[in-house]
Amino acid sequence: MAASGVNLDALIEREDLQVTSSPLGGNPTGEVNIALLTQDIFISGLRKPDFQRETVNWSPQKIVDLVTAFLDGDLIPAVILWRSGHYTFVIDGAHRLSAILAWLNDDYGDKSKSIAFFNNLIPREQKDLAEKTRALVDSTIGSHAALKDKSKNRDFLDDITKKRLGNYSTNSFVVQWVPHSDADGAEASFFKINQLPTPVDPIEKQILKGRLLPNAIASRAINRNGVGHKYWGHFSLEIQHQIEKLGREVYTALYSPPMEAESVKTSDVPVGGRGYSALPFIYDVVNIVNGIGKKGVVQRDQDGSTTLQHLAAVRKKLSRITTNDPGSLGLHPLVYFYTRGGAFQPVAFLASVQVFNRLIDKGNASRFCDIRKDFESFLMKHKEAFTLVVKALGSGPRSRPALEAFLEMTMEELWQGKAEAEIVSVLAADNRFRFLSTPQPIRAQTRRSKGFDSSAKSAAYILTLFDSGVRCSECGGLVHSNSMTVDHAVRLADGGGNNSRNARITHPYCNSGYKEQRAHNPQQSQG
Repeated sequence: MAASGVNLDALIEREDLQVTSSPLGGNPTGEVNIALLTQDIFISGLRKPDFQRETVNWSPQKIVDLVTAFLDGDLIPAVILWRSGHYTFVIDGAHRLSAILAWLNDDYGDKSKSIAFFNNLIPREQKDLAEKTRALVDSTIGSHAALKDKSKNRDFLDDITKKRLGNYSTNSFVVQWVPHSDADGAEASFFKINQLPTPVDPIEKQILKGRLLPNAIASRAINRNGVGHKYWGHFSLEIQHQIEKLGREVYTALYSPPMEAESVKTSDVPVGGRGYSALPFIYDVVNIVNGIGKKGVVQRDQDGSTTLQHLAAVRKKLSRITTNDPGSLGLHPLVYFYTRGGAFQPVAFLASVQVFNRLIDKGNASRFCDIRKDFESFLMKHKEAFTLVVKALGSGPRSRPALEAFLEMTMEELWQGKAEAEIVSVLAADNRFRFLSTPQPIRAQTRRSKGFDSSAKSAAYILTLFDSGVRCSECGGLVHSNSMTVDHAVRLADGGGNNSRNARITHPYCNSGYKEQRAHNPQQSQG
């Protein structure tokens, strides 16, 4: 699915609720209007709590609806604020205020404030959503600049525009103030309020409450490519730079190249699916790779060293299944991590990370390469298996052990020289995989249409790719662009040249490790 949440996260800065600052005098205002939202002195002191979830959950239409309601004088729920010194914290209503600020500044995640906030590293999907929002604004209510221009000549305006111009300077958000005088009370109010109309996702809530824990910080650094709000900003500058560097490296390993279309039209798909708003998935990756959940309570990271350890562990394990690192098996995501219809399967990715890291740790990488071509052929013929396991057992940790078992049992049977029918029989004897004994029908399109839906188009492409895609000259497995090396068919030492006729495509590990093993064992069969 394409991302649908417009990124408004740059429009209101974050701050720790516990921050101390000089108090303001006077009484707090009971409303927030356009005049305040265009005053630098007000905006400079407006803050979201640092545990506030990212402001990325509203669709373009919802933003337009909010701005329209504001201009038309319709009822909008009150925003809830809390004062701490010279800061005004938004306890509830960050999306509402950000939608108006986006309209006022023509910044829907791709203009000046957002460019500075994200260090000019803005994902394509974020830019696309910003452009879509801007086009919808322009075609319905008009931009803020256009409305101001119309105010110069009211005589020729339609009634709706005249009404909106009249409301422009008088409409406002009603403000309710959190009565607590301490930060802990304000934080408790936030979580209570945000569990009412639109509850915070349980995983997201866990990340928010554990925002100072190393697994949460590491996940944030990866999720936004090492840019955006610095959840690691309380560490030393050197540690901050290392966190950002590792975060970018992991993000690149997962999400480069980005997904370009609804249906799969290229083999160059990202190994981690769509990288936009993928925080819960990344949090799972960090936790699983670092064994969190098995080692007891995670302690707060005081100096950033544990966060760096978490990031380095993720980087190391990902480098074994993707990237051009010499030890990378270069698993092709369309074989291992995507459904037949081209949808990314997070649980398949997580299961594969565990299985192939165990395999490498046991020294079985070359044994895998021996059977890799047949192994991938088996996975492609039984693409529905992972989907059916998840359907039967549930997503996440409930189905991941079964998927790991499916992969490892299949490898074991291939190592024993079993044919496909024999492997199916062995797997089907396990209650978790008994569906293999019954042929699975191909999914039919549910809606009437003269053309194919995106799933059918993706399935056709993936099947064609597997039949005719680029394959490793050593193991015969499918090669992905992120993990492709060029090897000499005849070594330079043996008289081979650097011309195209002596070049061949391989996986990184097949070039650096498997090739050497085969050279020392001529009896070994090619996968």
